[in-house]
Amino acid sequence: MRDFRQELAHERCWDRECEELWRTQGAALVDAPLQNREELIGLCEFIEEHKIRSYLEIGCWTGKLVTILHRLFAFEKVAVCDQGLAKKLGVPFSIPSQASFFEGSSHSQEFLEWRSQLGHFDLVMIDGDHSYAGVRRDFEINQTFPHRFLAFHDIVNRHPDIQVARLWNELTGAKVEIIKANAELGWDHSHMGIGIWSAAQA
Repeated sequence: MRDFRQELAHERCWDRECEELWRTQGAALVDAPLQNREELIGLCEFIEEHKIRSYLEIGCWTGKLVTILHRLFAFEKVAVCDQGLAKKLGVPFSIPSQASFFEGSSHSQEFLEWRSQLGHFDLVMIDGDHSYAGVRRDFEINQTFPHRFLAFHDIVNRHPDIQVARLWNELTGAKVEIIKANAELGWDHSHMGIGIWSAAQA
């Protein structure tokens, strides 16, 4: 197994400044993956272990997460869907030049047409609309397209506007949970969490 802790050592993740910005301004206006470092390491280990070679990210903020993952794994196919909130808020936005990009709602007819042309993905990361109705719709849409795994961010987040946990707890099938304490905040628990789902064991 690769040493992803070392490979990610110079990448900023969710830290004290991010947490403070989120609490005071409602958004962490930084160009960084909005991920608990330990959980990001766990996600990388999952990608390595399961030989993930194609990756779709729904909701990419500044594009930092997909950029880091593509640098680490050189996916054979990579794609991104995002509504462009980071750009509207004046935060830098950049995705891999190789990525197929759809700017707009992941619930739209245009998204369905774009997604249908892309074919199979090993891993789809759903990290867009965090309302219950929104994340459920993303799940319902993406499970109809060819894939191996669907992943969700914030499966243990208890903020009232973030209801991913409700959907995650309802799902049946094979489920992997990556839930690690956020050491950069000095916490002994996670307030995010990554869940990876498949209809059956791959």
